[in-house]
Amino acid sequence: MGTFILCHSAVYLYSFDRFFGFDKVCILAENSTKKKVKAGDLLVFGNQYFLALGENLAFAEQYQHLTTTQAELVYKEFLSAPALKLFHWMVETYYTTYKSVVRLFFADDIEKLLEREAKLTKARSARDENWPKSTKIVQNKFSLSPDWQTLIVFPDLRTMFNTTDEAFREDPGVAFLSSTQTQNQKDVHRWEIKKWVKSMILCTYAEIFQDFHDLKKIIFVDPHKRYYANQQDPRYKVGDVIEEMKKLYGAEVEIMGV
Repeated sequence: MGTFILCHSAVYLYSFDRFFGFDKVCILAENSTKKKVKAGDLLVFGNQYFLALGENLAFAEQYQHLTTTQAELVYKEFLSAPALKLFHWMVETYYTTYKSVVRLFFADDIEKLLEREAKLTKARSARDENWPKSTKIVQNKFSLSPDWQTLIVFPDLRTMFNTTDEAFREDPGVAFLSSTQTQNQKDVHRWEIKKWVKSMILCTYAEIFQDFHDLKKIIFVDPHKRYYANQQDPRYKVGDVIEEMKKLYGAEVEIMGV
């Protein structure tokens, strides 16, 4: 990762709701909140939500004239440190903006995402009842361990469905992510992964930008497939992103189908 320009007197914020110049980045007013704000925290002012980016920005020289805004802390560590570092890395590595990268990590409606966290209680109870921590489920070469999180990345849904069976995908410990799911389903899965309700995550490349709780293994299926090069801004290559995730989470990467 390249060097960010450090601004000791400012906490940069990403606004989910409005533009500040060419991007959606602004600065937190020093007297706006009584609670200490850390990078990854979520703040609110009225009905506007902000993600604390910290004191470092990719391409900070482009953000010389930023608006100062008031906001109050509403959710601590809304985005974990590894996920936030990946967020910054995506902006810098692919020469893009925060507004272009944020859609990979979050939906537009942050208030709805917060409301859906309440659904975790039932989901966690179902997992604890049906999937004791002493058990493992094995599907072909995939070992579902309750001791850490495993991410399996597929080039497309066809490969995923040909490699796994329905019983495995519907296990209480497994999160099956697909672009065909509703936003409600995606939001619930995001919380389940962040809160470690799910230990095995099956997804195609567009869904790898989750806030993992304890990611220790990444299985990269058929890395030669053309689907792994995203054609829209940001134009990222999935293999490069997985290598960065490996560093940030301290995860092992296993290649399948070379």
